[in-house]
Amino acid sequence: MSRFLPLSAALAAGLALLTAGGCGFQPLYAGPGYASLPGLSIQSGEDRIDYLVDAALRRHLGDGTSPYRLVLSTRLRESPIGISASGVARRYSLTAQTRYSLEREGAEPVRGQISETVQFDAPGDPAALIAARSDAETRAARVLAERLAQALAAELRRRERAPDPS
Repeated sequence: MSRFLPLSAALAAGLALLTAGGCGFQPLYAGPGYASLPGLSIQSGEDRIDYLVDAALRRHLGDGTSPYRLVLSTRLRESPIGISASGVARRYSLTAQTRYSLEREGAEPVRGQISETVQFDAPGDPAALIAARSDAETRAARVLAERLAQALAAELRRRERAPDPS
């Protein structure tokens, strides 16, 4: 009897996909809009966070030949959020914020802003503090890149479906 459980789960998943297709559902990462994002040209600053966001975005989107150019302006803001009894900050909040503009010749640019906040502990050892902050920057950049790809794909999908104004 346990042999049929995976088969019934697969049938239920297949039925759900067929039903979702009937209502007009389409995956966000399908279609010509998202398909043209891999391999896009990225212009960003020269700080470490810029490099991390650029690298995470390239890993997330993959290789390709894109007609788009993405311009990013990213900045970091760090704030102490946990103060010890001796008045020393022991926990920090790190906010990475990026303003973006996705440009394509002959098309209106897609502009927006995304931010991501992560926290990290501040150990007493200076080397450990540097490592903790570095890890927080990497985590923020990874999530920022994922959210940016989603926002761009959603906007391109919306534009694909919008009626032609002419």
